[in-house]
Amino acid sequence: MNSEALKQDNAGRIRAFQGARFLFVVFIYLSHCVSDDMPLAFDYGGDMGVSFFFVLSGFVLSWGYGPQVTRREFALKPFFWSHWVHLYPLHVLLFAAFWLLDSRIGHCYDATQVLSNLLLLQAWIPSSHTLYTLNAVSWFLGDTLFFYIVFPCSYRWLMRKSWKCLAGTFFLLAVIYVAVAIRIPDCMANCTLYANPLARWIDFASGICTYRLYKSVTICHGSVEWMMPKLPLLAKLTHCWRYIVMGRWMLLCDVVALVLLYFLHRQMGWAVRCAALFWLVMPLFILHLALQNGTSSWIIRTLSSRMMVWLGSLSFEFFMVHLLALRLLRHAMGEGAGLSADLFCFFLAFFLALVIAWLLCIAYVKPVSNVINSYLLR
Repeated sequence: MNSEALKQDNAGRIRAFQGARFLFVVFIYLSHCVSDDMPLAFDYGGDMGVSFFFVLSGFVLSWGYGPQVTRREFALKPFFWSHWVHLYPLHVLLFAAFWLLDSRIGHCYDATQVLSNLLLLQAWIPSSHTLYTLNAVSWFLGDTLFFYIVFPCSYRWLMRKSWKCLAGTFFLLAVIYVAVAIRIPDCMANCTLYANPLARWIDFASGICTYRLYKSVTICHGSVEWMMPKLPLLAKLTHCWRYIVMGRWMLLCDVVALVLLYFLHRQMGWAVRCAALFWLVMPLFILHLALQNGTSSWIIRTLSSRMMVWLGSLSFEFFMVHLLALRLLRHAMGEGAGLSADLFCFFLAFFLALVIAWLLCIAYVKPVSNVINSYLLR
C-alpha cells in the first residue's frame, strides 16, 4: 500500500452514504411492523440494516479518523466522549419514556433489566431476559460504543497486516461463528450472536478492511488504476479483481444480490443468517457506494439527492424513536382492527417517527450535545 496516501486526511463526505443510512433504517423499521394480522416479521430487513450500519461504521470511522491514527495523532478520550454525547442523552430520554409508559400499564422491570439497559450493557449479557427491554433497539448503542473504544487498535492492526493474514483470520472467525451458530438453539441466537459486540466486531472490522481496499484504488476520469499490492497472489488477480470491484454496473449487481439473499435468508437457520449472511455482500455494496460517489449512476444520484441526505441526517433519531411511534399508534388504533387498519397504522407511525426524530434532533439532541461539549467536556 502507498503509506503516504494513508497519511493524508480525507476531504469532504460521501453523500451517498447519508441517503443509504435512511434507506436501511427504513428496512429496520419494516422488520418491526408486526401485528395479529401480520404475525410474520420482515426479519431480513432488520438483519440487513444492522449489518449495513456496523460495516459502514468501520468504514466511516476509518475515513474520518484513520489518517490521524496512522500519524499517531488520534486521542481516544475526546473522540469517544464527542460521540457519546450524541448517543447517550437521547437514549436516557427514551429510556424514561418507555419506563413511564410501561409503568402506566403495570409492567415492571427488575434491577438487572433496568441497569443493563440504562448502562447499555444488555448486549454483553447472554440472556434474552435483558436484551430487548424498554426501548428494545438500544442494544445497538452498546455495540456502537464498544466499536468506538476498540477502533484505534482495530484500525492499526487491520491496516498493518497482510491481506493473506487477514483472509486467514476472517476465515477462522467465520468457522468459529458457524460452529457456535450450529450448536446453539435459535432462541439464544439474538443474545449470543446477533447482538453480542464481540461477534459483531467482525462486521465492524470488515468495514475497516473495506476502507483499506478503497484507499488502494485511485479513480481518474472514470478509469481505474490499481495500485499493486505487495502480495504476489493479489498481484496476479489484479485484472480480474478490477472488474469485480470497480465496474459501474457492480452497484446494481449488489442490489440484485441483496434481493436474492432474501430468499436464501428464508431457508437458513436464524443463528447463521442473522449476521454471517451479509459478510461478503455488504462490504462490497459499501465499497461500490464510495467508489461511485459523485458519478451519474441513478442509484448514486438518488441516494445523494438533497431529500435523501436530509433524511439520512435524521436516521439515528428515527432509529431510536420508531418503536415508540409504533407503540403509540397501535395503542391509539387498538389491536385486532384488521389488516388494512394495521397497514394504515404502520404508515402513520412511520411519519410520526420521522416528525418526532426531526423535533428531537433540533430541540434536544443538538442543544444537549452543545451544552455538554461546551461546559462539561472542555
